[in-house]
Amino acid sequence: MNIFASLFLKRNFLKINFTIIFIAVTIYSNAQTIPQVSVQDLQKIKKFEDTIRMYGDTLINSQMQENRSIASFRIIRALTRALKIPNSFYYTWDSLLPWKIITPEDGSFRIFTWYVRSDIEAYKYFGTIQMRSDTLKMFPLIDYSDFTADPEQVTIDNNNWYGSLYYGIKTVKAGKNIYYTLLGWDGNNMTSNKKIMDILFFKNDKPRFGAPIIQPEKGKTVKRFILEFSDDAVATMNYSEADKKIVYDHVAPNGNSLEGFYANYIPDGTYEGFEWKKGKWRHVDEIAYQKRKEGDVPNVEKKKSLELYKPKTTTPKK
Repeated sequence: MNIFASLFLKRNFLKINFTIIFIAVTIYSNAQTIPQVSVQDLQKIKKFEDTIRMYGDTLINSQMQENRSIASFRIIRALTRALKIPNSFYYTWDSLLPWKIITPEDGSFRIFTWYVRSDIEAYKYFGTIQMRSDTLKMFPLIDYSDFTADPEQVTIDNNNWYGSLYYGIKTVKAGKNIYYTLLGWDGNNMTSNKKIMDILFFKNDKPRFGAPIIQPEKGKTVKRFILEFSDDAVATMNYSEADKKIVYDHVAPNGNSLEGFYANYIPDGTYEGFEWKKGKWRHVDEIAYQKRKEGDVPNVEKKKSLELYKPKTTTPKK
């Protein structure tokens, strides 16, 4: 091997090693910037998690409404105490707990939501927004939907929240404004269910729900979109990464004389949705869409919606 080949190999060997070292240092540095829960605090959170798991079983499975309501308030107390622990934002909760947790792409906050079912199949929703912070910064969500007039046209705060169980989130931008598009489920009542597309944004560092960026039809703009349909039907609403659209089942009355009676609206096998374009979610009709798995999104059917939580079981060792 001549001297030039030797120098060439040596130079490239040093470049490769420098690149490997640089990548390793970068990964290590990034890991160091993520706050960690201390061992002692981790044990405290896990105790609260066990408490929440216990009351979660009551919340979902108890036959008595009073027990379910008490369980929810005790979950609130345990969760609040857990979130007060430093760096609790970075704790990964057990996926089998009786709530849904969603986090936007930028990781700036996460939302906990759950429900209490009444004996007449009405639903009350609870939740909180936990901001990314070393110390506690959260906004409790107070379900005010029973008292919200014209819900598609109001902007409200966390104390007047239009409650639902959130299962999806998609971030969009219009100029300097950041909007978090929330997809939720509402068991509503004994005759109909709802899927809800709401818009979360922050004003003066405080959450607001409902922004006039949804265009369900030409010339009309709403602040949240509500799809209501029969309690016996199965309808979907999801953001499709493949299609870059929010896609949902088109529902129609099961009979010409049932227009406006949403307890009789069922999917007809076609799909429509919304596409983010020029600062608005604009309606798209007749989407060619192959239904994809919804993950662990609660099904619209009431019986399946109650399968949100299942107690853990252990498999005996052989």
